[in-house]
Amino acid sequence: MDEQPVYDVVIAGAGPAGATAAYFLAKGGKRVALLEKATFPRDKRCGDAWCEPALDILEEMGVIQELDAEGAVQWVRSGGLVSPSGLSFTSPDEGEREGAPRVAAIRRMVCDERIARAAARVGAELIEGAAVSDVKLGDGRWAVRCKDGRRFSGRCLIAADGAKSKIARALGVVKTGANSVASRQYIKGGTHQFSSDGVLLYPRYVLPGYVALFRHSNGDIDLGCYLLPGGRVPPTKLKSLLQTEVASDPYVRAALGDHAEPLEPPGLSPLRLGGEPRTHGERLLVLGDAAGQTDPLTGEGIHTAMVAAKMAARLLHEAFDAGDLSATRLSAYHRAWMREFGRDFSISAAAGRAIHRFPVLLDTAAMAAQRHGASFMDDFGAAMTGVKPKSLFLSPRMSIPLGAALLGLLSSRAHTKYASGPRAEPKHDFSFAMNALQVSAGGAR
Repeated sequence: MDEQPVYDVVIAGAGPAGATAAYFLAKGGKRVALLEKATFPRDKRCGDAWCEPALDILEEMGVIQELDAEGAVQWVRSGGLVSPSGLSFTSPDEGEREGAPRVAAIRRMVCDERIARAAARVGAELIEGAAVSDVKLGDGRWAVRCKDGRRFSGRCLIAADGAKSKIARALGVVKTGANSVASRQYIKGGTHQFSSDGVLLYPRYVLPGYVALFRHSNGDIDLGCYLLPGGRVPPTKLKSLLQTEVASDPYVRAALGDHAEPLEPPGLSPLRLGGEPRTHGERLLVLGDAAGQTDPLTGEGIHTAMVAAKMAARLLHEAFDAGDLSATRLSAYHRAWMREFGRDFSISAAAGRAIHRFPVLLDTAAMAAQRHGASFMDDFGAAMTGVKPKSLFLSPRMSIPLGAALLGLLSSRAHTKYASGPRAEPKHDFSFAMNALQVSAGGAR
């Protein structure tokens, strides 16, 4: 090991978390080895939606400008949701709305590599095909060994090796496995009937998870399904769920039409949601999926991982300057990301359980959006994804429309039950949702 170059930081995993940390560390003058087990371009089978905090960091790197100029970015300006009872709201494309949070669909295969290349441009050493097999701390250095026999030495180690995080688990920092799963399938542009930028479907069979449709700049769509903790379907059953419930879902079938051409079979990716109770150790930080920095209400984790990675780089610069890489010093990283977004995760988990038990809450959101339009949906989406704090739901501009919609729904259902007899089932407004999807997919028929 004495013959090997000694890096300031060795990062295992060149996804958005690891590559973002590498960018800001290298830009600040640190010697960084960014190890990626695969060879770019490589894919990740989950959502391609990038929320505003991630886009801000991509802009700081110069990445979003490059991708936008190449036509690889689909800005999300129209979309909405379909509730469990079939109520829906789909906003029209009115261009860029003042105050609306930015969201874009960008393929992970494209954007992940571009972030890693940006890190390399500012001085990080990107090393592909470097699957880490063993790590050991001794004499103030991490010895990192790869499956192909290559060895690296670093004063600090960042584990950004995904939801399964063999490194963090082997070190005893993370003690559990992945607790959720997502799927993705691309549908060829021009063969489907969907032209909205993005719609989330909340059918009862997947609650508190959802089915998502996002359109890419070339017209392809991303059909995804997220299983989240608290539902009746375990992560191991997602593949069968895709073949049964999702394949026969009336909204999915309406969006795809009769001639949709899949570009790939559905692929699955594990997720770790809700935040780990410890994400640091002696000369060690854990980032992104490995740290569970993914919202348990939505499965959204790209922007939280990138925000945490930028924090980690700043705190490591300070720790190096102080000559202190102890676990006590690096615990500031865990506290920082918890303050920034991690405290919302417990609220998100509780909200997921509530949605599973009371689907009417999503019906309420759809009705409130119908009444108050795109500005309400902007706030709702920002709070749901964690771009804005969950406390936004308690503000008058959210709580009053939601409260009024809930009273209206309960009153309507009570009237229906009284008029139809005690055994009548609640009526679901499926036709409204189908019409909304058909309108968003190319005009009224």
